[in-house]
Amino acid sequence: MAISKKQSQAKKTSTTQKRAYTTAENEVVELMSKRYGGLSFYTVIMLILAVAIVVTGVVAATQVHQYHHGYKNLNKMKKEYLQLQIEHNRLQIEQQTFSATPQIAARAITELNMYSPTVKDKMIIQPQAKNNDENAKQSEGTQAEGEAR
Repeated sequence: MAISKKQSQAKKTSTTQKRAYTTAENEVVELMSKRYGGLSFYTVIMLILAVAIVVTGVVAATQVHQYHHGYKNLNKMKKEYLQLQIEHNRLQIEQQTFSATPQIAARAITELNMYSPTVKDKMIIQPQAKNNDENAKQSEGTQAEGEAR
């Protein structure tokens, strides 16, 4: 008898599950067959899905457009950055060139004991003239050359 009780309980459980499944199925069928404002539930769901697909497509296209626009701006900024780096390096070299001149002058004075000559220290050296006539001819020739240039 114990076996028959188990079998009867199994049968009751399976019929209860079938009824529950049938009840859930019936509810879905009822829901699908109802009409909302002249449209069936199925049609409403399909319209909502179609709108969702279109909206998703528009959002995806917008994001792709923004990505391409951002990438274009990034490349533009990279080129500008490289140009600014080149200009910065050029300006650093120019600054070093200008700052080197006073340093050289300072080292020449301190280490080599060099100084700028005064008027007394300056001497103009001219070649000695053998003949006054030759000097006059040479000076006229150099003046003519200067005018020709």
